[in-house]
Amino acid sequence: MRQWPFLVLAGGLLLGACGLLPGFGGPKVSGEFQGDWSGVAQGLRLALVGLTTEGQVNYDNQLEIKDPSLTKGYLMELPPEASEGSYRVVAYRDDDNNGRYSRGDTVLGDTCSKYLLYANGSGTRLYWVGSLRFLKVKHGWNGYDARRGGDPYQASVYTDYDLYRSGNCP
Repeated sequence: MRQWPFLVLAGGLLLGACGLLPGFGGPKVSGEFQGDWSGVAQGLRLALVGLTTEGQVNYDNQLEIKDPSLTKGYLMELPPEASEGSYRVVAYRDDDNNGRYSRGDTVLGDTCSKYLLYANGSGTRLYWVGSLRFLKVKHGWNGYDARRGGDPYQASVYTDYDLYRSGNCP
């Protein structure tokens, strides 16, 4: 009878570690692989690639997707802090086998018009989202769909950041 408080605590810690409880585990981005990915069988990786005032910035995910047509989707944790700028999730083939995105790698797809914006403070800032736009953001990660417009938003999980093969954006 006295084990239930321990089980509740252990369960809460497990959910928090998985990022399923708000405020634990940091924000995440998720989506599905759209279109035909059957020709990509080996070496597909995901990276968070950004354009900042310092230039291109990469936050790599060491997860290799063996078969995107089998897994159908992804869930990627965002870094707790980043350089201020606009970011997209890209799927790439690790041509140089170094386990991270670099200039020589082949980009196979991205999230098209959906961007993740990182802000060092709240207010109106200039971001590249297909074109330069002033957007009102809050400190931390903000989601933005350039095709729909509107205001950026914050979430614990940024959903529907689907990956489309290069040249096949809707």
